[in-house]
Amino acid sequence: MKYLKNKMKLSTKVRKALGRYPYIEEYLDMGIINNRALARTIQDYLDEEVNIQSIVSAIRRFPVYGVKSEQEKLLTILANSEVNLRFDSATVTLNINEHSLEEIDALHTYLEGKRYMLLQGMQTLTIVTEERESKKLGEKLRITGADFKKKLATVIVTSPIEIVTTSGVIAHLATLLAMAGINVVEMMSSQTETSFIVDEREALKAVEVIRKEIKRARKN
Repeated sequence: MKYLKNKMKLSTKVRKALGRYPYIEEYLDMGIINNRALARTIQDYLDEEVNIQSIVSAIRRFPVYGVKSEQEKLLTILANSEVNLRFDSATVTLNINEHSLEEIDALHTYLEGKRYMLLQGMQTLTIVTEERESKKLGEKLRITGADFKKKLATVIVTSPIEIVTTSGVIAHLATLLAMAGINVVEMMSSQTETSFIVDEREALKAVEVIRKEIKRARKN
């Protein structure tokens, strides 16, 4: 009984992992996917350590069932999403440990009322703003040791609120950009908005990659 329970548990996890990939059901039906390679790809999504062969067996047992509902959620969100592009972006990254609270407070005060995005980690603080504003930041606040990146663009994907409770959407978009050879400088998500900061030379390509996927989802 314990063996059967564990077996079912793995199968459920594999189904959920496969649900992260739109069109996987179609490709599995066509037999164009290497099951072992797919097993290695989804292995990181599984909570427990299992050998590759067990995952391969689970994929073979459930090539279709249980995957479709997860895909449909993701595709519905993509189909109802929109993508926009904003040029002349720049990022300013500070090492929090090297700057006083007074400097960071002054930064917040200066940015008040301006268009910007803020990403704060444990050790660094990154501001995404207009290129002209990034120059003023360095001059006005006399920020030292900051990393300035210019000639960037912001690709903004606006999705329905269901994206908050649906796994895999942002990961799927990021994977599409990576597969197209587009480097994402920064990525930020705020409820229904997902922003990818890319080099301005790759901006139009990034928009087209995401736009193509949205149109593809709308056909299903």
